[in-house]
Amino acid sequence: MQKTRLITVTAALLAVAAGCWAWWERDRVAPKLINALLQGSRIEELRGLELGPGVIAAKRLVLAIESGAHLQLDNVQLLRPFSLLFASQQNRAELAVAKLSYASGVARNREPQAPNETQGLDTAGVELSESIKLLKYLPETIQIGNLAWQGQTAQLNLRRDYGEDTIHAELSSGGKLLSLQLRPQVNQLQFTVQLAEGKQSPALSVHGNLVQKETGQWQATAQLESELQRVTGLPLSVELNKIAASASGKLTANIEVQLPDQFLQLQDYTGITAKIQSESVLLVLPEALLGAAAELSLSTRSPLVIKLDSMQPLRPEQISGSGSFALTPGKQQQPLIQAEFDTGTTEGRPSFTIAGHFNLESASPLLESPHWQQKLKSLSMDSAAGRIEFHGEARLKQFGEIGSSDLGGLSDIKLSLLAGSKASVNIAAAKEKDSLATQIGWRRGKVSVQLPKALTIGADQWPGNIRITGETVALRAEEKSDGLSLDSQLRSIECNFAQEVDCSLTLNASAPQLSMEAHNLIVEKPTISTQLKLLRDGDHQRLQLRQLAFSAEEIGGGAVEFELLSLNSPQLECTIMRGTTECTSTVLTNSFSTMGAAELEASGSIRMSAFRFKQENGQLLLSTSYRSDDLRLQAQGGYRLDAELKGQLGLDGDTLSGESEVRAGAMQLQSRWKHNLGTSQGQADITLAETTFSQQKPLSQSVKGLPLDIVAGTLSASGQLSWPPTQQDRVDLRFDEVAAVFGESFAAGARGQLSLRRQGEHWVSGEPQAIRLDTLDPGLPIRNIRFSLALDQNRDLTLGNISAELLGGRLQSQSLVWNLAGEERNSQVSISEVSLRELAREMEAENFAATGILDLQIPLVTGPKGVTVKRGGVKARPPGGRLRYYGAFSAAMLAGNPQLKLLAGALEDYNYRELSGTLEYPPSGDMQLQLKLVGRSASVAADRDLIINLNLENNIPDMLRSLQATRDLTEALEKQVQ
Repeated sequence: MQKTRLITVTAALLAVAAGCWAWWERDRVAPKLINALLQGSRIEELRGLELGPGVIAAKRLVLAIESGAHLQLDNVQLLRPFSLLFASQQNRAELAVAKLSYASGVARNREPQAPNETQGLDTAGVELSESIKLLKYLPETIQIGNLAWQGQTAQLNLRRDYGEDTIHAELSSGGKLLSLQLRPQVNQLQFTVQLAEGKQSPALSVHGNLVQKETGQWQATAQLESELQRVTGLPLSVELNKIAASASGKLTANIEVQLPDQFLQLQDYTGITAKIQSESVLLVLPEALLGAAAELSLSTRSPLVIKLDSMQPLRPEQISGSGSFALTPGKQQQPLIQAEFDTGTTEGRPSFTIAGHFNLESASPLLESPHWQQKLKSLSMDSAAGRIEFHGEARLKQFGEIGSSDLGGLSDIKLSLLAGSKASVNIAAAKEKDSLATQIGWRRGKVSVQLPKALTIGADQWPGNIRITGETVALRAEEKSDGLSLDSQLRSIECNFAQEVDCSLTLNASAPQLSMEAHNLIVEKPTISTQLKLLRDGDHQRLQLRQLAFSAEEIGGGAVEFELLSLNSPQLECTIMRGTTECTSTVLTNSFSTMGAAELEASGSIRMSAFRFKQENGQLLLSTSYRSDDLRLQAQGGYRLDAELKGQLGLDGDTLSGESEVRAGAMQLQSRWKHNLGTSQGQADITLAETTFSQQKPLSQSVKGLPLDIVAGTLSASGQLSWPPTQQDRVDLRFDEVAAVFGESFAAGARGQLSLRRQGEHWVSGEPQAIRLDTLDPGLPIRNIRFSLALDQNRDLTLGNISAELLGGRLQSQSLVWNLAGEERNSQVSISEVSLRELAREMEAENFAATGILDLQIPLVTGPKGVTVKRGGVKARPPGGRLRYYGAFSAAMLAGNPQLKLLAGALEDYNYRELSGTLEYPPSGDMQLQLKLVGRSASVAADRDLIINLNLENNIPDMLRSLQATRDLTEALEKQVQ
């Protein structure tokens, strides 16, 4: 008994001690006890807790919600707390909070827990009927002096009116008043929500009624009316609040829905109807949305009615209604977009149609905004103009097909930009020198687009592949400062945009002129046409140009100029991937009426095969084979070469190189060359294969227009040429038994070798080089010609140790010098043992015959005026000879002149013993001979000497032409060749 009493006392003392400890530590103990009952949320802080039969108070309560947000309540006081639980009819509890603050946050990560029967509440099973009954547990009054929510502050007052059985709540902030009135009844709940400013009439009001049917289902109806210009201060995000603050117009809505008592079971919602109507609704969209502030206006012509058979899954039953909207950027007078729309249901599928236009004059605020200028930094756009008419339509999936994973379930989408639409915009190119626009001379100008036929944008479903089709799009670009213009047409457009882009069209473009100042290039009247196909997969792009045809009337401004140039290819394909561009073509054909370079013109066509171009990391690579069967080359002076050409061409960085082979008649010329585009330096190795000429295959068959034609013999050459010239340049020429024709003159049996090297700025031959010539016949044959040829740094061309046979005598000279720079040079030529009998025979004159041997000393002067002879000497060798010259003077000259008659008679048969005189040869070619003859004539004083002084003048070129005319050139040449 005593032991039991001791235990009781001890337990009582322990209970008292535990209670005292719990009271003293109530700020720590209470949160732990309450947190054990909470699901997801928890009390993080509790201070100043006061417990009593008439009041529960706390200085601060901080509650962390599962979403990560925090609620902080300061100076909380609950009067008559037991009335919450034990009042049967009227709940007299009162709740007051000095300040309630809400701060959003990040949801806390929690370890997943296996569900069990004791954890939490089944929210899906919450019943509306029971929730309405719970309203009786609301305190009679609730007052929150300062409600802080997303940067806004408000006051909340709630009170119950047991007389009218209503609950009134008012939320006031910044002069705005949001009021809620609930009238709970048996199986029914009426509610009214109103938003007003001060004591004005409501700007927004919602009237609703929930009635429970005998089936347990609830029928809900709600009517919304609003004057948007007065609806502000809603608890929305900052951006949405800005839009709401700018709204004006009137919006009404009527909503009906049948819902289950377990109102969170969305799949059981049925009979859902929303009827929405707007009148002059205007919203100001913030700058951040489109890049510039804009006004969006919306009106309905007929109410927009949406009927849903189910909320989850979304299953529409009917959609109908029509209206219009307009979007106006900035302070523009006209909308940028203005359209009317209609909705309806066809064959169980909702459909939407839209028709309107873009008024591009109103796009200036967008184009001038920093947002779009940054996106289009390579091109600056302004001054848009034009009007684009459009018509669009779309459909939802069949009712009952739309699932939760479908984003709206749109299908059969089609937007047509209608025929006759026009648009233009001014575009200024960026200042980067390497941009394409800058290179072709585009600084600032207008680009125009016109649609002769409609352009259609469509998709089978959204989200999904986009398809663009159209017959014709006309484009025109006009540069203002230089008059540059470009016209183009896009035809047969068909593009598909998905994960891969597949776009094909026909392009035709032309321009009066294109100028690329950086490359000193001007293209006159260029045109291009091609079937273009673009394929893109990620960062891999492929461009195909089929039936490519480019032409230009003239391309000039550089070292090479073209006239009537055309470029054709059945297919040119380019790929672009990770900064690398590569283009290939099996065949590229270039044709031109004229390709002009320094002292050279060409015409014909060049066919390139296995063409490959690659650009990677700023490096250019190009390779191709080329061939021409109709190339015609014409050099300055009228020399023309009809040739066949083939070879290889390559570009590696700045180095252009190649191999070529030219065939013209019997000639075959091969070369290997390279050229540096950066330094304009290059080099070529040239080889002329040994070529045999004949009268059937002369040089003129290969090269036309030359003053010289080779009709026999062999010729070969090799050399190395550089630009600019270097000391390694050389030319080697070899010829054997060559016969050549120059006008009515010819040469035969030419043999020798010429080698030239560059020394300083000039070509030199080094050692004199021996040349042999069997015959040279300018009218008088010169035979067995031997000489050495040398060219020195002073540009003196020297024929040394000359020997030849002329008119039975010998022609000799130690050196004959001609300065290629035109400076005068003096030489001495001697002709010995010339037979007058041979001269008379070659002249074939019937009235002239002569015998005797002459020696001539001829001092030659060569210079810019040609060849001259001053005071040359002529002398006959003993014993002299005989002259017979009949008809030297005309009858008119002899009449009345007995002395002349005496001389004429003496010349008809004159035996001279001495003959001497001087010779002059001016640049005109009129040779002058002053001769003194001593001898006798049988017809005049045969027994004594007769001295005759003769002054003779004869034009040597005319005399040679006369001699040439007396012989058959072909026959004479054949004799020499044989």
